[in-house]
Amino acid sequence: MKKPTFRAATLDDASLAADIMTAAFPREPEDPVLTLERWQRGREDFIWGRFFAEVDGVPVGYVEWAHGPWEQLPERHCYVDVFLDLTYMSKTLLTNIWKWLEDEAGKQGAWTLNASAGEEETEMLGVLKALGYERERQDRVWILDLQAHGARLTAEAAAAREHMEAEGIALTTVSEWHDPDSVAKLFKLSEDTRQDIPHSTPILPQPKEYFVHRMNAPDRRLDRWWLALDGDRPVAMSFLSFPPVRGHVWTGYTCCDREYRGRGIARAVKLQTLAQAVEVGIPSVRTDNDSENAAMLHINETLGYESLPGYVNFVKRLPARALR
Repeated sequence: MKKPTFRAATLDDASLAADIMTAAFPREPEDPVLTLERWQRGREDFIWGRFFAEVDGVPVGYVEWAHGPWEQLPERHCYVDVFLDLTYMSKTLLTNIWKWLEDEAGKQGAWTLNASAGEEETEMLGVLKALGYERERQDRVWILDLQAHGARLTAEAAAAREHMEAEGIALTTVSEWHDPDSVAKLFKLSEDTRQDIPHSTPILPQPKEYFVHRMNAPDRRLDRWWLALDGDRPVAMSFLSFPPVRGHVWTGYTCCDREYRGRGIARAVKLQTLAQAVEVGIPSVRTDNDSENAAMLHINETLGYESLPGYVNFVKRLPARALR
């Protein structure tokens, strides 16, 4: 097979990129509207590179690199990702694409590359291992059958609301919460809890503008974004991501303020999102958690989630490139 050539992607290519990502990993269809949203409204403090791999002028793969400000990343972490349409899958082609992407990331000044692959992507796993990537972490993926468990979840959600009310905690949605400082309070809750996610690479502070963009993304509805309130203080939240064109419904984020943990609040607020999904006819919901996130893994098990193949996170350290 001929070696691939590469061309930069433009905003007009978002739909094509989503199609290739879907063809590369059919288990998780990529939504074209959300792809364009990410491209248009990515983090202002991040730098991105997006390219198509082509063979004889035919787009066969999509690749990207992304990194935050180097001054905040002592090890110069850079995220790298390769999607190769399974129709064109070959070890040689996949290896060539990865080598090109590594070189591009190195040119940007990256020292540490972070990649991931699905547990069932045998070709991808093999190539990453051959190129010297080391397994670092594992994300577990779960699916909850709402058709099978809907009645139980709806009943549990109602019971959880009653219990929370007795504890002085109100459960409501963002759309029903009319607090003039709501955005600032939600931003603080998000930033405080993000650092508690098990991680090996730095979780950089989000720009507030980026958080606001994400609040209003096409896959999020404020009437389906649930909060737990202690007076006027949001202490937990959970919302689902609803892709507008294609793809599965996923839990977007669930968190609880450190001071309020151990009281069943995170489970209660997550139950409201699930009961609402049952009400609007969503057949199933997926979620993923780091394998070391014991608290959320326990919640998933008690709610009836079943395990799916997860994701393996890899790291590779490049020779340091001095930027003087």
